Amino acid sequence: MTVQDRIDDALRTWLWANGVSNAGLAVMRDNELVGSYGYGEMDAAVPAPVASLSKPITAVALMSLIDDGRLRFGSRLYSLPPSFRQSTEPWSNPEWISNISVEQLLRHTSRITFDATDGVAGVPNANSSDVILVRRTLGQGLSTMPVSEVYNNMNYAILGLIIQTITREPYEAFCQQAALAPRGASGVIGAGTRAMGAFGGWEISAADYAMFARAFDPRSRLLSQAAHDFIDARANPQTATASLGVFVVRTASGRNVFHHGSWRSTATTPQQFSSFFAMWDNGISVVVTYDLCLTDAARVALDNTLRQAAYS
Repeated sequence: MTVQDRIDDALRTWLWANGVSNAGLAVMRDNELVGSYGYGEMDAAVPAPVASLSKPITAVALMSLIDDGRLRFGSRLYSLPPSFRQSTEPWSNPEWISNISVEQLLRHTSRITFDATDGVAGVPNANSSDVILVRRTLGQGLSTMPVSEVYNNMNYAILGLIIQTITREPYEAFCQQAALAPRGASGVIGAGTRAMGAFGGWEISAADYAMFARAFDPRSRLLSQAAHDFIDARANPQTATASLGVFVVRTASGRNVFHHGSWRSTATTPQQFSSFFAMWDNGISVVVTYDLCLTDAARVALDNTLRQAAYS
């Protein structure tokens, strides 16, 4: 049995166990698509909302600005063009907030704990909502305690606004040109998830996302060495650490990279959806899209089930 068949079987078992009828699956081996599957009313070739799998798209687009010398990992909010601060004021603590760096946002170590995106209630379903969400967030205080990592959608909402500020281009168009097209992929911000933009708004097929995500394999040479160094810098075998829009675990043979996406809100269309991406150190990667929002335990089970199939 091929690895893609094993993964297909494993996913079917997980779907049945968790009451999921509709899903898409793409399987890559050594950066080549070897399996494309549809379950129920979804298909790996049809765009689907991917929730937080949007964050790697944002991160890769932003990395292109770093590679071009237009931005640095160490760039602080105070160093951005004045339009960024003008559009996001008032700041609750200008001294602290102005010192937040691009690296801290990428790694979720900015000390931002308030998440203005919870439910996106009362926020227009529009491209301009990123400014509203960022303003709400920076109007709140930061954590006064040193933190190693606190996952927060708003870190990536801010990064999306930084991309627009630096490039003077719409976020979606720049990401399509800088992150997706160079890797043979296409996608759009969903019509019903425009308010989620840089942290969760993308619609892209599982197959297209798998093509984009080849970038995280150093062998593909679809990301710069600086990007791979950043991904590996804090990776360790014990704990998954946030990096360039993904989580990374160091292994004896290299690294495993993954991210889950999950969303539920009456303010978006659709109102719930989920996704999963993993790239393992044996050259196998998977992308799964499905139309329910499940428990953390179910998401962990999905990761474990597919990883076991990939290595068996």
